[in-house]
Amino acid sequence: MAVDYTFLQQELNTNLKKYPNRIARVFHGRGRFFPSLEDINIEWYPPILFVQCYQETLSDDAKQALRQVFEAHESIETIVLQSRPWPDVTNEILCSRSTAAQTLPMEFTSPLDEGIECQVSLGANRNTGVFPDMRSGWDWVKTHAENKRVLNLFSYTSIFSLFALRGGAKKVVNMDMCGSATKNAKANHELNGLLGDNESNASKVSIWKKDILKSNSQIAKQSKFDLIILDPPPFQKGSFRGWPDYQKLLRRCPNYLKDNGVILAALNHQQVTFAEFKRDIIETMGEVKSVSQLPLSDEIKELEPDKGLKLALITL
Repeated sequence: MAVDYTFLQQELNTNLKKYPNRIARVFHGRGRFFPSLEDINIEWYPPILFVQCYQETLSDDAKQALRQVFEAHESIETIVLQSRPWPDVTNEILCSRSTAAQTLPMEFTSPLDEGIECQVSLGANRNTGVFPDMRSGWDWVKTHAENKRVLNLFSYTSIFSLFALRGGAKKVVNMDMCGSATKNAKANHELNGLLGDNESNASKVSIWKKDILKSNSQIAKQSKFDLIILDPPPFQKGSFRGWPDYQKLLRRCPNYLKDNGVILAALNHQQVTFAEFKRDIIETMGEVKSVSQLPLSDEIKELEPDKGLKLALITL
């Protein structure tokens, strides 16, 4: 059956005009909101449009629809196409305005928000170093970080840290067990003038390569935090067992947190609703003051919102 790519083009046109100068998920097909397009996500890393296809190949009709969007938006310098049927991944340049020969991977900086940039890598790995569907979480942290001590667990490239510091955080401690991720995190902070020779900045941010599950005593020795960001992978063989390890961290978090502190907890699990996530948080942690849901940003359209990314604000 022929697929109508009009929805894709309309959504891309709308979001590219809405977010011309910052990183965004400009098409969220994985949310199944757009019929027959559930295998496509598209992200905008100005000036590169990054198309993720969760099948072996993208159809010729889909490629043609993307080329038409490319012609309509001069701001798009290049379209990179990634086919990522698990566990394989291949990358190619679909089209480009550059007259110079282009090769993958592409390493460049791109704007996350006003006054915030980050490193982006396209074509080297499955992931880019950024997860734009977390936009509402970044914005919430920036709005609520002023004069706060923030603990960012599973910090990856530490995008949350950039937003917290721009929001006036007093201190951010970032922890991840991946060496390449913490290396990129340091580069992101240096890019934004948040790390390095400036003593004031250096005292505001720490980036630790640590096994978080084995670092309980080290974290507990720190001064207590006002905000904890908890964004672990769903599962990571040999290092994170999914929900059992998530529960372990939830039980530990009260030891790290000040009175009236808040935990921003993320879960990306299609079979768990927010109501079930909330119930499990309460059963795991015991008495909490509140557990509320942080909505995703408008461009993350979900046919069934409970199937997508869930962000919980837990107040102790």
